[in-house]
Amino acid sequence: MGRNAIQTGVAGRRAGSPRPVGFTLIELMVTIAVLAIVLGIAVPSFQGITNRNRLTAITNEVVGAVQLTRMEAIRRNQRVVMCPTTNGSTCNGGDWTRIVVREAVAGGDVIREFRFLGRGISVNASSNITTGNQLSFNSSGFARAGTNAANTTGAIRVCTTVLGAGENARDLQVAVSRISVTPTGSAGCQAPGNG
Repeated sequence: MGRNAIQTGVAGRRAGSPRPVGFTLIELMVTIAVLAIVLGIAVPSFQGITNRNRLTAITNEVVGAVQLTRMEAIRRNQRVVMCPTTNGSTCNGGDWTRIVVREAVAGGDVIREFRFLGRGISVNASSNITTGNQLSFNSSGFARAGTNAANTTGAIRVCTTVLGAGENARDLQVAVSRISVTPTGSAGCQAPGNG
């Protein structure tokens, strides 16, 4: 083995030596630019999905409150009301984002209080419900909107100002004993029609 064999071995290692590990500055800048573009497109879409899901969740809570009112009326064999409250025990005020489910008789039990909270969320009742400021069910499970026994239909609108007017509201319709939800749009989140 001569001197040439040693030099060839060293030269062979230099030529076949692995590339240094890591990224070049240009590769890193291109990756960051692509990531910024993808995030710029995706983030507004995620915000819209989040806001629509929040609206749906609060609408489901309102549906749950109405169903609880109906079930308790049947279970207790007496009229049970759902109404706005300022103190968590009596029917007063006009803000439907805080409601109480209670027995209709004076001094009756409070069954449960609900608060529908969220950024830009409003809950409004139709005029036939706000006439007596309550939605109630009798022991047979039939609805009464307001204090007039003839009003068996009403609507409650859950609305948000953080979505566009075409998709910002859900109308909960109560008709006799049926409860349904309809997606709708509401410019300015005004109260719904009477259903």
